[in-house]
Amino acid sequence: MDIPPSNSLRSTGHGRILLWRGGSVWVGRAERSTDFHAHHAIQITLALSPGPLHFRSPGEAWQAYSAAVVPAHHPHAFEARGELVALLFVEPESCEGQALRERFRDRIAALSDEIGRLHFAALAAAYHEKHSDQALIACARAAISELAAPANKPALPLDRRIERAIELLHERLGQAINLADNAGAVHLSPERFRHLFIAQTGIRFRPYVLWLRLGAALACYAAGANLTDAAHAGGFADSAHFSRTFKRMFGAAPISIKPE
Repeated sequence: MDIPPSNSLRSTGHGRILLWRGGSVWVGRAERSTDFHAHHAIQITLALSPGPLHFRSPGEAWQAYSAAVVPAHHPHAFEARGELVALLFVEPESCEGQALRERFRDRIAALSDEIGRLHFAALAAAYHEKHSDQALIACARAAISELAAPANKPALPLDRRIERAIELLHERLGQAINLADNAGAVHLSPERFRHLFIAQTGIRFRPYVLWLRLGAALACYAAGANLTDAAHAGGFADSAHFSRTFKRMFGAAPISIKPE
């Protein structure tokens, strides 16, 4: 399958983008393929219209799916031109994310058409009927819960010190953040904190802070702010830094995503 590269000056897609602590849902029409990218979240992608989704890992050909899961930090490109799609992002350190991480570890995996069918239909209906943000989020989270439920073993809670450190990060996103201060706040040495943080979240401290900043900026942009205001809401120096980070993690420029 020959899919031309994306062009960040043209629309990559349009739809609704809603975030909650530990996840987000993007529902709308895809228009352009993305570049290769990788992000911290586990990505569940669903075709809500008849056409297929296409994913590609580096060095591999495009593959077609009706629903697929992309593991956290897995480089991939995505294409579903003209189709209605739902992208559900789940942070791997959340309870549901830990369960999904046990099931989907190394590569892009197809989901059975039987799994979550009712929830997927409800998600499509909520979008078409312009239901409230909370109703759309409820549909998305119900689908995630069903997909996470069959895990072989229950998820273990995060270490309370790392859980507290993450809470502090959310509270301080608008400020300068450094590892030593967060380590001290949860009574750990910087070196012990560094190792425990990676073990618990699957990501180093600084990239995790950047991921949280991106989420805060994205929430502001999806709510109607311009790129500059969104960048400042996330603690980025300017819109250029926000745009570069967004493109690296989502494969498209934020200006090519049109929130409804």
